[in-house]
Order: sequence, then structure tokens, then C-alpha cells
Amino acid sequence: MNMLGLRNKILLVCVGGLLTLSLSGCFALVAGGVAETALVLGDRRPVSVVTMDRGLQLEIESTLTKKFSETAHLNVNVYNQKVLLTGEASTQSIKDQIQSTASKVKNVRALINEMQVGPSSSVGSRLSDSSLFTLVKAKLLATSDVPINSMKITVESGSVYLMGITTELESKAAATVTSKSSNSIKQVVKLFDIITEEEKQKLINAPGTEKASTLKSS
Repeated sequence: MNMLGLRNKILLVCVGGLLTLSLSGCFALVAGGVAETALVLGDRRPVSVVTMDRGLQLEIESTLTKKFSETAHLNVNVYNQKVLLTGEASTQSIKDQIQSTASKVKNVRALINEMQVGPSSSVGSRLSDSSLFTLVKAKLLATSDVPINSMKITVESGSVYLMGITTELESKAAATVTSKSSNSIKQVVKLFDIITEEEKQKLINAPGTEKASTLKSS
């Protein structure tokens, strides 16, 4: 084999190795992050609100963890400045304190406290919730009538909470698909911001426009 042939062979081997690594990396990303990244591209929230939601979640999580890490297991989810609290508080007083603390954070538009009073959930329960989350999300992703790119799914103790910006028809479709995803689902709670078809088109066509103040909760 001449030098040119050897050089081309080495190049092909290197390219093949890179492709293998790339494909392996793509699988990992699809399983753990690419879908989320893609969803952001079609988010109906203005970019400013997406940024604000991330900041709110970090701030509320940090504040509540510092104050209540020993007395509660809690999860914070934020969408369109609407805050959902789930988990368990050791007493009703702790639950009330958590709600009061979170509600005082600037830019919180609405707060829904779905925390239960009692001992923290078991590892088994959390693993079950994680599996249920994956199943529900897959079902919603496969449904063309559901704007999964403008939704957030939370699963806690078998209850599924749906947040997002949807029309009335999209809201009903999402709830129906979710409820039929598994017999393990205890309840489906809709926390959508409902918009009209006309408002939907405006949000799609002008994603940078502030629309949060015109939305109503379902």
C-alpha cells in the first residue's frame, strides 16, 4: 500500500471512530437532554419570561432549602411565573411557612401549594414517579394535538401536574392523553394558562412579545 492509500485508510478509521462517538453521544443526549433543548425552541413564553422562570426556580429552591431542608422534602417547578410546590412537609405549620416564604419572592404571579403533610416519600415512590414521568412525557410527545413544547410535567406520589400555555382544546387533549397513560396515575391536575386560538397564533408569530399578563388560569 502506498503512502496515500495508508493515509486515506487512517483517515477513514478516525472518521469512523468520531462518528461512533457522536452517535453514542447523541443517544445519551436524546435520553437525557436533547428533547428538552428542542422543546425550548418552540416555547410560547417570551424569552424574558423563560429567563425569569429559571431565575425564580433557582431562587425559591435555594431559599426554601436553606430554611426547611430538615423539616420537608419539597420540589419547586415554575412556568410562566406560576410556581408549583410539591412534596411533603412534616407539619401543617411547616407547609404554611413554606407557602408564605415562596409567595413573597418577587415576580411570582401565582403559587400552588400541593405539598402533603406527613413523612417524606420513600425512594421507591420517587423512582415510581420518575418512571411515570417518562411514560407520560413519551405519550404527550407522540400526540400531535398537544403542544408539549409549551408544557411542563410534574409527577408527585402518582399525581400528574400539567403546567403550560395552551388553548382549551389543547388542555383537554393533554389531560385525556395523560390520564390514559397509566393505571398508576392517581389524578391529573391541570394548571394551564388558557389562551384563544388568536392569542396562540400571536405568541407563535411573535415569541419575543410579553403576553403573560393577558393569560388566565384553567
